Order: sequence, then structure tokens, then C-alpha cells
Amino acid sequence: MLLLLLLLPTFAFAQADERPFYFGVDLSYVNEVEDCGATYRENGEQRDPFELFAAHGATLVRARLWHNPDWTEYSTLDDVKRTFTRARDAGMATLLDIHYSDTWADAGSQSIPAAWADLGDDALADAVYQYTTDVLAELAAADLVPAFVQIGNETNGGILKRGSDQNWAHDARMFNAGIRAVREFSADTGNNVLIMLHVAQPENTGWWFTQAEAAGITDFDVIAVSYYPQWSTFSIGDMGAQVTALRQQFGKDVMVVETGYGWTREDAGDSADNVLDQGLRGYPFSPEGQLQFMTELTQTLINNGALGVVYWEPAWVSTECSTRWGQGSHWENATVFDFTRDNEVLPGIDFLQDNYLHPASLPDGVIEPEYGAPLVTEGTDDVLNGVDALDVTDFYARADDSAIYTAITVGGDVFSNRGSYLLYLDTTGDDQGADVDVGRRPITVAEPYAPEYRLDIKITEERGSVRASYTLNMWSDGEWTEIGFTGGAATMTGSESVIEVLLPLASIGNPANVNLALVSTGRGRANSASDILGTDLVLADDETPLVLDAFFALSLSSNN
Repeated sequence: MLLLLLLLPTFAFAQADERPFYFGVDLSYVNEVEDCGATYRENGEQRDPFELFAAHGATLVRARLWHNPDWTEYSTLDDVKRTFTRARDAGMATLLDIHYSDTWADAGSQSIPAAWADLGDDALADAVYQYTTDVLAELAAADLVPAFVQIGNETNGGILKRGSDQNWAHDARMFNAGIRAVREFSADTGNNVLIMLHVAQPENTGWWFTQAEAAGITDFDVIAVSYYPQWSTFSIGDMGAQVTALRQQFGKDVMVVETGYGWTREDAGDSADNVLDQGLRGYPFSPEGQLQFMTELTQTLINNGALGVVYWEPAWVSTECSTRWGQGSHWENATVFDFTRDNEVLPGIDFLQDNYLHPASLPDGVIEPEYGAPLVTEGTDDVLNGVDALDVTDFYARADDSAIYTAITVGGDVFSNRGSYLLYLDTTGDDQGADVDVGRRPITVAEPYAPEYRLDIKITEERGSVRASYTLNMWSDGEWTEIGFTGGAATMTGSESVIEVLLPLASIGNPANVNLALVSTGRGRANSASDILGTDLVLADDETPLVLDAFFALSLSSNN
């Protein structure tokens, strides 16, 4: 596995094999739980947790900072210095998460520190600037300058709020004051501290950063996202595709700075209720499910050009100490330590060092010369109901030794109408796959084709943001079953649109050859075919039977 940590990224669109990727862990709780008696073990032997995570591949440690909490001795600047010292000594870079609050700041709460409560906006912005400057100066004096600084934590509804309404004029002043402090610190000290703005859940990123940009919040480097399936409608594949969409729209790097998954539904017998109790279909709450979720998420982030991933909070184990809401940990079932075996490390930690595919190129919605001629080209105006956004026209495909790349051209702006595109893959050339598309309108597949896989691409709209969603299905026991999509994807819209997909060969069984077919379906519904690539058939209506016999061969034998 290639880990490039010698240089921070200076631009958003490097080649995939030149990009650093940070494997991160948020260890904000470690000092506290160790002071409360916690220990961590590997093969029964006690280990320092920072050294343990570094040995398993972690390259970045995140830590939160509260302003002046009167209810805890932790997550103060002194505590952060302790955490960053341990991270530095273990050879890991650091990410400072400034909450600008005396307590938890998140999507539901952004309370102003007590010391700043009576300040007007002018004085409050000055306080943000001076505080950020002072924090960085103190860290620099201890040789603990972080690689990244978050200006706020999960600031969906704003920052340093005085009410419930979003106030972009106020927010812009506060964000820009913190940003200016980091930029001036970097210039004065010769450091290159990258600035993050952080939003909870990927479905909130499009509208939030569009409005932030309009408000004049632009001088930052990284879009930081929390992604927890329990509170998100996005699949792992959707999260990855959103990375590409954000990179393209805003020209920023993207990092998932909070994610996690449970390895059990049980607790350690403490009174602190576990927060994470809902999973994602296909990923059981088990040690194996936790590892599968994290490795597949990490792979799809890599395949979409993300800058890194940070697990929250893998070492918050239960102790006799209490939070504000109960004794013990609210996250023990989502750590990577087994509380039933004296905090023995779990397999989930090894998402940090899996044998990840680092693709030679990333999907960008541009049809590069490497594709060569399209597999098939057809004219326009052969689409049901005349919807240009569903009128597929060209289909390109190529492969290297690890992935298939496909590019679909569409005769209009795909975001102008909600719709779907179904890519069928026959990987065996026999009759062992699907012969009818169960659950949709009857789509009968003509011999000799019987696809084993189907990739569904859906164009949807949420809160004013359009996005493309990707689902990979496998034919099993007479029906389509969803499996994890860890590929990359990009959509480029205009008078003509391009949908480009990277599909790892391993996810479809590493075949020697594949036959591909493509169907578009109408307006957000999956039961009406609109266009079948490779035929000029125009369906009369939604009920017209469809026989799918236009498959196109792509040879992969030289790549396996």
C-alpha cells in the first residue's frame, strides 16, 4: 500500500498515484480514558494506543479543542498538546478540530463560549482571530504545528450562533476571521497549515458550500465531512461519488473526518447508552462487518480522489469515569477494541492498512483519448417521451489491470430530469446470470447473454442539490441483490452530458471478458425504460415489453 505523507497536497486534481491519502483516527478521548484506568491490548499484551494505531497504518491523528470548558479537564489546549505530542512521537501528522465553544459543537448546537457571550459581532470576530492565532502560536512553541485546522465542527447551521436561524453574513465574518488567522500564521512561520470547513453528512454538502461560497467564504483548502450511515441517506458508493462532485464543483480537496461502524450491539454494562445502534444493509454489526464497512468506504474514497478518512472515535472505551450523560462510553460498541476481552484490538483496525487499489486515473467526466473509439454510437430522438436527459448516444469502455472505465454520453443535461441508467454486465458468456429484470418492468434478456451484475445510476435531488447515486447489484438465487460499490464516478453536465464510472474488476469477479449493455429509465422511476443503447427502437409506452439483446464486448484477457 502506497502512503505518501512527505508532502501536503498543493492542488486538488493530481494523478491518483501521486496523491497522498491520510488514514486517520480521532483520539480525543484517549488521555481521559487512560487516566481513568483504560488499557489497550494486542495479543494479550498492553500497548500504547498511539503506537498501536501507527503500527497498523494510521498516519493522521485528529483532536478536538474546546475554548474553556468548566465541566471537564480534557479537550483543553493543554490536553491537545499532550495528544499531539504522543501523535508526533509515534510518527503521525495531526488535525486540530477547533469547536469555538466550551462544549460540544455540532450540527445541533453551536453555543458561544461564556467568555465571549456579551461580545458584538465585531468584537466576536476579533476574538476568533486572536484565539486562533494564540492557539497556533502555542502549538508552534511546542513544535506541534498541525497539518490541518478545522474552523468549527459540523457547522451545518452556522457557527457561534445567537439563535436558531442561519445567518450567513454573521457566519462569513466568523469563518473568515479564523481562516485569516491560520493564513497569517502560515505566512509568518513558513508552515503550510491547510484549512478545513466541516459539515455533517454528505447530503448537506452541496447546498452548504454553495451558500458559503455565495457568502464569501472561499479561502479554505478542504471540505470536511462527517459520514455516519445511521444519520445519512447516502450509501458508501454515493459518499464516494459525492467526493468527486464536490472536488469538481468547488475545486477543493475532500476528506471524511468522522465515520465509524459498530462491531456489536451489546454494551459493557455501563450506564452510558451507546449512540451508534443502526447499521447499513449488507454490513452486519460484527467485527467482520466493521472491517468490511471501513475498507469498502476507504476504497471508494480513494477511487474518487478523497484526501483521507478519519475514524471517530476508535479508542473511546468504557471506564469507571462518566460523561455528562452517564458512566462509561457511549461508543464502546464502535471502537476497535473488544470490551469482552480486556480491550483486545479487533480486526477493524486493519482498515488502516488494507491492500487498496490506487487507480492510475480518476473519473472526471471527460472522455480522454485512452478510451479510443466508442463501443457504440447511436443517434438522438429514439427515446420514449422525447426526454433528452435520458437519450443515451455514445458508450465508451476501456480497462487496465485493475478496473473497467466506462463513459456514457447523454443527449441533454442529465440533471434536468430525474432518471436512471442501468449498466448490465455479462461476465461469463453463458446462461448463468439474469434472464429477467425482477422488480422492474419485465426486461427479458436475449440469449446468449445473461448478466451477472447490474450497476444502477440514479439522478436525484435533495434540498436543492442534484446528485448521482450508484448501486451495484449481483444476480443471486433468481433475484438482484445489492453488493458494495467501491468504484469511482463523475458526472459532467451541459447541453450534452457524460457519466463516467470506474468499476474495480475485483468487485465483478475479475473476469477475462465482459459484455456490456445500457438502458435508461424514466424520471425517477425504475419501471419504465426510455432508451436502449444500440437500437433505434422507440418504445410506444411504459408497458411495451423490452428484450435486451444489444450487448457489446470488452476484452479483458490481456489485463488478467
